[in-house]
Amino acid sequence: MKRLFCILFCFSMLGCQSQSDQKPKDIIPEDKMVRILADIHTAEAMIESNVIYPDTALMTFNQEQEKIFTRYNVTQSQFEDTYDYYLDNLKDMDELYEIIVDTLSMRETKAKAGTGQEATTEQEQQLQAQ
Repeated sequence: MKRLFCILFCFSMLGCQSQSDQKPKDIIPEDKMVRILADIHTAEAMIESNVIYPDTALMTFNQEQEKIFTRYNVTQSQFEDTYDYYLDNLKDMDELYEIIVDTLSMRETKAKAGTGQEATTEQEQQLQAQ
């Protein structure tokens, strides 16, 4: 989660970048991109917490990322083109990451509920109450 918030902070600092109205021809739909990035951030967090050696972590992350792309039937190139589009359109990127953060928060809440841990944040408690 720390890395995710670092990413979000970096995006907010890049707010001066130019905006591009031109979407790539094979842009990944927003809802699919949210699921892909949420899965990538989840895999990254799990790898960071379980793998000691950086080289092994990178190799493992690359393998997991490829599995995610296969699961969602997208290519590395499609993902990169879509991600580049969002980097050039930070307002859209901010909106995308708001959804991703919500998605990751819900996953965390479900995981804690499955292990019997109590929700610790107000947002998590609200989600459980719904």
